[in-house]
Amino acid sequence: MLIIALVGYVSHKNTIDHFPESVKVALRDSGNQLLLSNNDSTSLVSPIIQLEKNKYQLSFETNLSISPDTLIYSIKRGFDTANLSNNYIVEVIDCTNQEVSYSYQITALQEKDIIPCMGRNLPSNCYAINVLFIDNKSSLISYKNYALLSLILIGFVGFGFLYTRKSKEKPESVDETSDYIKLGKYKFYEDQHKLIKESQIITLTSKECELIKIFSQNQNQIVKRELLIKEVWEDHGVFVGRSLDAFISRIRKKLNNDPSIQIINIHGVGYKLEIS
Repeated sequence: MLIIALVGYVSHKNTIDHFPESVKVALRDSGNQLLLSNNDSTSLVSPIIQLEKNKYQLSFETNLSISPDTLIYSIKRGFDTANLSNNYIVEVIDCTNQEVSYSYQITALQEKDIIPCMGRNLPSNCYAINVLFIDNKSSLISYKNYALLSLILIGFVGFGFLYTRKSKEKPESVDETSDYIKLGKYKFYEDQHKLIKESQIITLTSKECELIKIFSQNQNQIVKRELLIKEVWEDHGVFVGRSLDAFISRIRKKLNNDPSIQIINIHGVGYKLEIS
């Protein structure tokens, strides 16, 4: 959302910075469409004139007939392509008497557009088309508001994410008043699924906890492989052949800070938790 807002804002700002040039290009394209609608592919569109700050004039070197439908569509298409304002008034001026032969108004809210006399074509004559932008900054302001709202929303979402994440990341702790089993220099808290050695706290998975419990009850004794599988996996879903070996390897790593503890593999039989 941030990238879309910033890219769109920069793009729109560039359009506003070059507003007169963009208007002239769009109006020239509209003039070309009007000539083509008269089956005229050779006459030229006269230079676009900026009459006032927000007022521009499109004119032609030859007479033409103007269909309001074609006029409205061609100007709207050009302005939309150039990302120009959707607040403007168009007047078709009769060159001979400077009277307004046709006019309409387009606003950002389509239901407030004023477009009279659709389908009634203006006869072939010399015409100039004036376009007055009611507020060429309105779309930029609107986009600024959109960008600002997007940034605020991103801020709230980011804050919520960080707050939720921080609240979930509670520091590891152990209730040392509860019962534990001594394993060399480690204390094994079965109910809390924790191993603790001095200030080091190690969290255990449920299966790691069950395996350590069995070993702790059978210290320095061989525990058959079949017993471990039966006690830990029998009622807990499918057992994969290498699962036990993988869990034993993980437990070894969690106990490796005490050289007095070893889990020895008794080939073909099982394992032994050996504590010297």
